[in-house]
Amino acid sequence: MSGIFISHAHYDEALAEALADMIDTLFTGIIPPVNYSSRKGLSGGIEPGEDWFRWIVKQVREADVAIILLTPNSVVKPWVLWEAGAVAGSAFSSDADSRERCLYPLICGLNSDSIPGPFSRTQVVNAQEHDDIQKFIEKLYSQYKDKFDPMKGREFGRLQEKAINRYLETIAIALPRMPIAVTEAAIQEWLDRLDKLVKERRYSEAGVLEDWMDVAFGRDATDRQRPLDVRLHRRLAEIYASAGMVVEAERQYRLARQTAPRDIMIMRGLGKALLDRDDLDGCRILIEEIERLDSKAFKKNPENAALKAKWQQKSRDIPGAIATLEDAFRHTPTSYYIGDLLGQTFLTSNKTDEAKQVYQQVRSIIDTQNESGIWAAASLLTAAIILDDNELTKKTLERIHAITPSAEQRNSIKRGIERTIKDKKEVPKDLRDVLIQNGWI
Repeated sequence: MSGIFISHAHYDEALAEALADMIDTLFTGIIPPVNYSSRKGLSGGIEPGEDWFRWIVKQVREADVAIILLTPNSVVKPWVLWEAGAVAGSAFSSDADSRERCLYPLICGLNSDSIPGPFSRTQVVNAQEHDDIQKFIEKLYSQYKDKFDPMKGREFGRLQEKAINRYLETIAIALPRMPIAVTEAAIQEWLDRLDKLVKERRYSEAGVLEDWMDVAFGRDATDRQRPLDVRLHRRLAEIYASAGMVVEAERQYRLARQTAPRDIMIMRGLGKALLDRDDLDGCRILIEEIERLDSKAFKKNPENAALKAKWQQKSRDIPGAIATLEDAFRHTPTSYYIGDLLGQTFLTSNKTDEAKQVYQQVRSIIDTQNESGIWAAASLLTAAIILDDNELTKKTLERIHAITPSAEQRNSIKRGIERTIKDKKEVPKDLRDVLIQNGWI
């Protein structure tokens, strides 16, 4: 065994580099340069083409001193914890009195409650505290003191304080520039920022916010397929979808699904993104996966049923779409949303009588439940047009005006009215005049 090995997370490279530089300065000619996986230069790191796994295992086995950098970045990385566990196992499996001194957990940015086992029972070194680092260096010196001649010993004493101060100055500059860890506090901060984007309807700025989020968490262009947190990716996907950026929405849903592969709501969002960009085969595969997880998923959830029905419509399977929506409407007879979709599908199939029957139910549902939202009003307006109810049309238009819909909502309702009139073909003149006077057609 020989030398010192530092186990660290990729994003803690600057800390590992500063620590190695301090040790190398003080122990030059006594021990080989410090080894750590990201080290650059002619020695001390992984050589080009070398098997990195074997290299790390070799360092763990052969190092006579192992330093574990425990930071907010490293304690959430399974690989670093595996590496740390291997080092600890190597230390504790031999002569406990001599080997345990070879293991040095250094904490940076952590409190005692955040230290993972088996290090919680070990005396740790605070990598940001002068006194702790000084004691750590003195312990290293005691371990290698037999290799120091009098001249080297005096040189060590002369350089010690200067090397420690330079190390502390270096990390004081480096630490604020290091990527933040994917902690609950950091996630909540970014969720708040995304929520503000939605509240202010600044959907087009989602890409900029994602770029800044990548900077904060230390992701580069080659690292964008590494998921951060399911909530961040789901929220970003929803924002991108609202902005009509379907490729970006799909990418975010796929990242979300990596962290929650059996989450049907995430799968439904991904299916909608695939459908929006006309990937019918991809959407079909996802629908089949959802059905394998829950055979009743498209009966008991209106949004799931809507996804499957829209996929069937785009696949030119109108009877299948009607069957899916009828099934869902029977299962959830209080959903005006699914009733509206069923009525529209009947209308596009020239089944006007069936559409009118469904819209009578939709009208009754909205009245009974006293629904007051903008989309309930939009569905009621469609029902009024289908049922040729001029008075209901006027009242519902007044209701929509009172709600003060956003420009996005108004445009969506307007497109729905135009589609309904086109499919209905025959609209009474007085009803059409009401719509024209109110600027809806």
